[in-house]
Amino acid sequence: MNNFTEVLQLVKKRKDQINSLYEIVDKDNIGSYFESLINLSGLKKEKNTILAILRRLVDLKEENLVKELEKNNFSEEKIIQIKHLFYNEVRKFYEREHQELIDEIKSKKLLNDFYQTLIQGVHDIGLIMNDFESSWTKEIIEKNNKILSSMFKDLDLALDFLKQNKLYQVDREGKICERSYGVLVRIGQIWRFVPYAKFFENEILRLEFAFDSMIDKLKKIANTNEEFAYIKYLVKLKAAFCERQEDKVIEAWQEAELAWMEVKSPLQIGHPLEYYEDNYTHAVALEWDIRLQDESCFDVAKFINQINTSFEKICKNIDLDNDSLKTEVFNNINKTQLYICTPMIFYGAELRGLFSAQVVPNDEFVSAKLGKKIFAFLNFVYESAKSKPFMKLSNIIFNKEFLDYGREILFFKEEVWKRVYEISTIGHEFGHIFFIDQESEKLMNQSGYFKNIEEYKATTGGLVNFFYHEVDELRMPVFHELIKRAISLIAWQKTEEVKPYYTEGLIHLDLLFRSRVLSFKNKKLSINFTLEFYERFKNLTLQNYYNLAKHYTEKKDAKEFLNLFCTLENGIFLPINEECRDFVLYYYDLYEQIGNELDDSKEFEKYKEKEKKIKKDKEK
Repeated sequence: MNNFTEVLQLVKKRKDQINSLYEIVDKDNIGSYFESLINLSGLKKEKNTILAILRRLVDLKEENLVKELEKNNFSEEKIIQIKHLFYNEVRKFYEREHQELIDEIKSKKLLNDFYQTLIQGVHDIGLIMNDFESSWTKEIIEKNNKILSSMFKDLDLALDFLKQNKLYQVDREGKICERSYGVLVRIGQIWRFVPYAKFFENEILRLEFAFDSMIDKLKKIANTNEEFAYIKYLVKLKAAFCERQEDKVIEAWQEAELAWMEVKSPLQIGHPLEYYEDNYTHAVALEWDIRLQDESCFDVAKFINQINTSFEKICKNIDLDNDSLKTEVFNNINKTQLYICTPMIFYGAELRGLFSAQVVPNDEFVSAKLGKKIFAFLNFVYESAKSKPFMKLSNIIFNKEFLDYGREILFFKEEVWKRVYEISTIGHEFGHIFFIDQESEKLMNQSGYFKNIEEYKATTGGLVNFFYHEVDELRMPVFHELIKRAISLIAWQKTEEVKPYYTEGLIHLDLLFRSRVLSFKNKKLSINFTLEFYERFKNLTLQNYYNLAKHYTEKKDAKEFLNLFCTLENGIFLPINEECRDFVLYYYDLYEQIGNELDDSKEFEKYKEKEKKIKKDKEK
């Protein structure tokens, strides 16, 4: 008998303890461990530094620490060195945490031998992935991508060079694949593109041994179809990692993901799936984790039915007569497996940031056959959001009434907060499926900016679904979340792997300014947070989305749509709308100055105290 519910409680308890580390921000004695991390950073012992280090350790976010280092005039080389030092500290912290969790599960006999062996095997592979991630980042991000950025002033020129020199991988039909599992190698003026298995030979050899060890143990104790499905998947996954023939790599990963789609247990393994970090060769990052199904009242069937009717309605509104595209999208929606889950153990690229939700695989060959998996980390994100202290930047940008509206929902209206998450975040993941077939990304990514509009398309697809199925009492909470998120995304202006979200924010902001929800004058942002302006924004958003949907159905280059809202200046996307541009420049400048400074109004403490009191009263 597998007690996944009890395992989930252990995972949550440990995460609560990690979240509680934020409490040291206001303490004089922060302990020897955090003193050592401050020394490692080379920064002064200040609240800003402590908070940046906590964000790196607790939330796995690098940008706050990087911002503090930049503010203190650290060189680029020194910042990269410190980033690696902190990666090693974070990995040691979580390697210890994960092994202690696995040992606790074993001591309490919560899982059968198969699952206990499986999670220990995933952890053992994860230790190798943690090493692999360092090598991957140094070679692909810090070396090759820097060379390419110095050689070509524009991304599309670099992509043309890669295509002309056949520096890519191909699918089973011999067509260029939009993602890769390989590395550029340059000897003199000659470039080659080689699979991970050839370039990272030592890491792949270690992975092969670790996979073999786990698979051999699992084969001896597997009894159910569910357990044999894991073994089939792990065998295919090992083969994909170890594939050395350039023209067979993508096919091997497709085979692994087809097998993965058949694994439908509450305990899901996450393997390399996304390529946000690499704009050039789209090398897939080394994600590795277990995400465990969580408790939820979310009505999956009802939501999928709404998504289907919304997509049908959008198609009618844009007069779409492409039946093959519609059929593929409906198939993907209806085959989608949705998991409300929580991260259990995680390694590699995920030590540089976890996601709040995910829709995968990105391979449309796989999805056309078996659909997709959507993972939504509902409770995990909710508890993390409540643990973070309030920031000074929010206090300057937003008025107290607007801030209190969202904070009341976060701390005292859990059901409303979770409904908004379902609408915005789960809706976002389904929104990715709309208007995508096997050729979409390939044809729309000629200039390299597909993801820069795809994230907007996803979020707005979820919003449109809500607009078509409005719940009156959720209109303003959804509106509030959209406004706050769009503004907060400005902070990612220079963070390469999340720039698609930054440009998503710019499109939302353009519409918010055009609808006069937002106005900016004399360094002061005004927000018309009323139902009247919600309707104005909704109408503009619907029209903009219909235009975007047509853009997708015609498979036009993504850059053409992006150019309607922003322009690229010195490598930075900035809004075309002048008022919006002024605000974005103002916000980012302020973020660079005080992005890590805490709100000293004691409002956070008041909310936490009130939350504790309400909890105590309920327990009486």
